[in-house]
Amino acid sequence: MPDINSLPHISTLSDIETHFKVFAGPGAGKTRWLISHLERVLCESDRLNRTGKIACITYTNVAAEEILNRLKCDKSRFDISTIHSFLYRNIVKPFSYLIEKKDDGEILFDSASLDGHDEHIPRRDIIDSWVKKISEGRTKYWYLTSKENYPELAKCLSDADWFFNDTGIPQLKFRNQWTISTASKIRMPSTKLLEYKRVCWKKGILYHEDVLYFSYLILTRSPRVAEFVRAKFPYIFIDEFQDTTEIQTWLIDKITEQNTIVGVVGDIAQSIYKFTGAKRADFIDFKRDKISEYKLNHNHRSTKRIIDFLNQLRSDINQEYGQGQPDGVSINVLVGTIQNAKVWYERNFPDSPLYILTRKNTTVSEINNQIGTANTNLLKDLYSNDTNPQRVRFVHSLLMSFKFHKKGDLKNALNEIYKSLRRVSGTSVLKLSLKRLAIRIIDSLQIDANRNKTIAEFYLELRTYVLDEYGFKIGSNLNRGNAKTFYENHNLNEILPYVKVDTKSDDKVRTIHSAKGTEFKNTLVHFETTNEFRNYILNGLNHIDDAEDDCRIYYVGCSRAKDRLFISIPDFNQDDIKKLEEINVKYETV
Repeated sequence: MPDINSLPHISTLSDIETHFKVFAGPGAGKTRWLISHLERVLCESDRLNRTGKIACITYTNVAAEEILNRLKCDKSRFDISTIHSFLYRNIVKPFSYLIEKKDDGEILFDSASLDGHDEHIPRRDIIDSWVKKISEGRTKYWYLTSKENYPELAKCLSDADWFFNDTGIPQLKFRNQWTISTASKIRMPSTKLLEYKRVCWKKGILYHEDVLYFSYLILTRSPRVAEFVRAKFPYIFIDEFQDTTEIQTWLIDKITEQNTIVGVVGDIAQSIYKFTGAKRADFIDFKRDKISEYKLNHNHRSTKRIIDFLNQLRSDINQEYGQGQPDGVSINVLVGTIQNAKVWYERNFPDSPLYILTRKNTTVSEINNQIGTANTNLLKDLYSNDTNPQRVRFVHSLLMSFKFHKKGDLKNALNEIYKSLRRVSGTSVLKLSLKRLAIRIIDSLQIDANRNKTIAEFYLELRTYVLDEYGFKIGSNLNRGNAKTFYENHNLNEILPYVKVDTKSDDKVRTIHSAKGTEFKNTLVHFETTNEFRNYILNGLNHIDDAEDDCRIYYVGCSRAKDRLFISIPDFNQDDIKKLEEINVKYETV
């Protein structure tokens, strides 16, 4: 690995036809630099011609939107999106016919029904079809769908992802150790995961993780596809490269191995996705002919005291203060229960919201329970109670459309409902008529009284209207069962907080992973045990480069803080107090 502190600070590349790698710490202004570089390439390149585009791959949709909105040039010459969206648009959708059938002639999926890719929320009808299929042999698996096992089964299925095996072939595995334990407890056959995926694919359902697998299949079966992508994109830049998985890196290498200028930006101390297959070594070892390496080492986000604290946790990049950064206040360790820490904070800072970050999803649930915050997910409850795929998917689209409209994204608000209407109407209604209907539905959702109706009332009224005026059904009727009960007991406004159209969230308690890419004025990083605090904060410099992500996860959590940083630990001793004083960190017993 290079000595990052000795690398030149990047301002403007001397030559846009140069591969580059930029090491950038938290708050370093890499988005601002990327935007400047994108605009410069568009102005100066003589390789784009009339149809060429510049690709910029980001880790989240929010980051992609931010870059696109801040560009001050012809935005049509850019493809700015997550890697899943980029691969779907440029490889899976146009070339899916190449892998529609397996080598033995069996249909792998229905390419005609492919209509985007979704977050993996398991559907009851798909699970039932899968269990029926795998129960055709001697072993029966109906016990998986029992009332006790089904919720755990759904969580396990949504955690399955594609990883390279020892021979370099993608196979399905679980991301988390918790899932492996749960699958064993409910006797879920992990060897049957591919059958589950095939049931999804044959129904035209493609989840985010499957985009990577389909892209791999297409490029291995027809390597020439990469040539078409290269021809369209003479420049491809990738942000947050340290979080790129092994399969993603393989795909990027295949696409860019010739004729494409590649630039990657990342931070090895913020590599925290090992469980998804991300390897920080892929960023460290990323090479191209005559690649130039640079650093961005200012921190424009945090106060000087927070920057000084973060610098004690790593040595590879010594971050400098951004221009005009305030001194700020001391970092404060709150010793006691998380409930007491929150009470102490609200007593001292009653008008400033606090965001609590912790390591595990289970701890988020525990903290929410302890501090009296609701802990449920009504969107997942919607899917688990309604086994009718067409109906539940349509209701989900209604809610997503409203959320898009609320954030000012009128294009996606219209497309979301139009896509669902097209799916349920077939070819019987003109495109223009469906768009008019979509606009009418969007307008109706803006009326608070409509959103306060029960889901059943709104859905059935809309179903009747569409059937009478346009002659098709948006979904099945509600006659009986769990779906009817759920729809009658909840209104649209109750579900909306659980519907996400991007990675932003208003949750005051969340995992550090879900907070990646965000920043908060007042941040509390929670440690379940004091030993973790000792290892990863007091002794963090010795663990920041560990193979495991633990230390880096807490570093990322602390680096979200802009004005005030608090750390919650259950207890401490005199040695801890001495070390806190040595690094100028205050403490309070709460």
